[in-house]
Amino acid sequence: MFDAEMPDLAAFAAGDVRRWVDFERAVRRACRYGRKGRLSRRPTRQELAEASCDDDGYLREAAVERLAARTDPEALPLLLLRCVDWVEPVRNLARTLVLSKLDEPAFRAVLPLIGVLRRRQVDDWMTTLFRQALTPRLLDAALSVADRETRRWVHGEALDLLPRERLLDIATRDGDFVVRAIVGTALLDRGECVDELLAAGAPKVRMRALTMAGRAEEYLADPTSAVRSMAQALVLKAGGDPAVRYRAMPVSFGMVAGLGETGTAEDARLLEDRLTDDRPRIRRAAVRGLRRIAPDSTAVAPLLTDSSPAVTRQVVESLRGKFIEVAALRELLAADRPVHTRRAAATLLRDRDTWQRLHTDLTLLADADLGADAEQDLRACHQHLAHVWTKPPARLRAELEAACAGLDPALTRGIRFLLDSARYRA
Repeated sequence: MFDAEMPDLAAFAAGDVRRWVDFERAVRRACRYGRKGRLSRRPTRQELAEASCDDDGYLREAAVERLAARTDPEALPLLLLRCVDWVEPVRNLARTLVLSKLDEPAFRAVLPLIGVLRRRQVDDWMTTLFRQALTPRLLDAALSVADRETRRWVHGEALDLLPRERLLDIATRDGDFVVRAIVGTALLDRGECVDELLAAGAPKVRMRALTMAGRAEEYLADPTSAVRSMAQALVLKAGGDPAVRYRAMPVSFGMVAGLGETGTAEDARLLEDRLTDDRPRIRRAAVRGLRRIAPDSTAVAPLLTDSSPAVTRQVVESLRGKFIEVAALRELLAADRPVHTRRAAATLLRDRDTWQRLHTDLTLLADADLGADAEQDLRACHQHLAHVWTKPPARLRAELEAACAGLDPALTRGIRFLLDSARYRA
């Protein structure tokens, strides 16, 4: 029987406390491969730790009793693991014995592990333990745990323990937008800090604050799309027309984006005028807006060579499915062009048809910047070609055969086979 390697206790004891979950998983895996656990009269640390995670419930229960009397660094984390054991007698015994070990320094040390273990679908004992132990002295440590999901949970649990000013600071400054949303929503539930959260809260919180503040028109040109959309909806609900407001506003990113979201084909000229703006963000918003209100605008195509990758990506989305000269696109593949321009041209060439896609991939295989993309797409293209019932034009066929020179012989044979097959299928 295969004997899986057991985890190294010392390595786990010196690492992140959350890794005890990995230790347990490793022991279980070894047990599945036929390794038999044991517990001698005077077990070593390694033996006791492995027994506490064994598949045998009687062995785990015996290990729990021994762990309660030990002062080894792994004793408390392993006892906490057994507090969420799937066998009720083991679970109850561990819960009875672990409390004597959970003084304030110990609780602070295992906070990240508690956050992970409370996610196990046993019951809410771990959450109750956390709530009862969460004193003001432990609060800051709990709010700054490294595990992101645990940190979000802690903020939700600590809402009633923090003063209003601290909550507002978290809701407007915290680096995690989910935490900001949790705390900001709680403040709005109390009817507090509406104006402050409207100005600097997380996007979802700002949307709700906007409905409470009653100043929708002021936020029609907000840079955040979620807030802008809410403002547009509120203006429409009040009987107004957001597009009319946008036309009268000074040029800004929010104004251009909002006009593209609510305008009509008659506003195309206003957006086309913004395609030459010095600010890439505004050019990007103009291209995106034209895709909605004037999808046939010819003013977008020249921006394929725009200096901003973000603008070019929007141009590619606007030009998909439209006719652009193959020669013009191939010219943009030249090595002296910026990478984002070359990538945009390659994307549009691949969209033309399957044979053009194959030619583009073969041409770019050896390219330092785009070779990896070409190789990945070539695999998908090669599979797709077996179901294509057209044949390439004679000139493109010649180019494809020429592009095979110097390639892997197996790849070359495969492509030539597909070309020959297409001749008979067409």
